Amino acid sequence: MNTVKLLSKVINGRLEDNTGIVKALKQYEGKDIQITIKLKQKTRSSYQNAYYWAVIIPMTVKALYNEWGETWTPEKAHELYKYKFMQEFRQVKDKIIQVPKSTTENKTTEQEVFHDNCRNFLKEYFNIDVPLPNEYIRID
Repeated sequence: MNTVKLLSKVINGRLEDNTGIVKALKQYEGKDIQITIKLKQKTRSSYQNAYYWAVIIPMTVKALYNEWGETWTPEKAHELYKYKFMQEFRQVKDKIIQVPKSTTENKTTEQEVFHDNCRNFLKEYFNIDVPLPNEYIRID
């Protein structure tokens, strides 16, 4: 069975619209289920994502080529940043391991911290100043 995610607003202790929940519950008839309720949080914006892939990543790829003579794909540069700045710790049996976290689940504030880390990396290792989102021109 698939995980079902539904959004609703709580008003006076009740869901504003419970039709989606009623419909979702029908597919689990007769089965034990687990219900988790959590506050919805805003994930990274499309502008944050566009800035990252249009500014930070290309500047990284260019820096790696100019300084190290290596041709990296944008995806490989992204993996570098995930490895450096997006590590989570997981317990597997009796050991703790580090795994990179996806940026797709970042809250907007977490994504800004991630961007700061990437910009600081480029400044520290390659002496490159990456323009802030309000300093570059978007062409749509």
